[in-house]
Amino acid sequence: MRRSRFEHTHCVAASDLNGYGIMHGGRLLTIADETAFISSRLHAGGICLTRAVHQAVFHGPAREGDQLRLTSVVALVGHSSLWIPVEIRSYDQPDKLIMDAVFVFAALDEAGQPRQIEPVTAESEEERVLQNRIKKLRSIILP
Repeated sequence: MRRSRFEHTHCVAASDLNGYGIMHGGRLLTIADETAFISSRLHAGGICLTRAVHQAVFHGPAREGDQLRLTSVVALVGHSSLWIPVEIRSYDQPDKLIMDAVFVFAALDEAGQPRQIEPVTAESEEERVLQNRIKKLRSIILP
């Protein structure tokens, strides 16, 4: 999992805000998707496209000037799918969760067909817990 872990920051700008003066939910989803995309490429390389977003929850607002920390990691791999949880937290208050979601990407070959990718291995107890949570989610969504 370690090689797919990606983290970066985003400073909330006026252009990110909705009519209520807080960061637009669609903008949060966009930057979360972009973060998950980097993790998918770090693990699988090649063409990776967003297939689904599950359990997107907005926990609290972000305002202009707030610094956000975005983190993602490939937690689970199918034949050609990558399951990638993303968290967006306040940079200055790491306990303040702004949004989280699980993105599913598909790895494709040059002809646009699904391509097999290597499995991901949990290397710590924290990663095993995360991987088991995502396995449970996948079993509910894909019975």
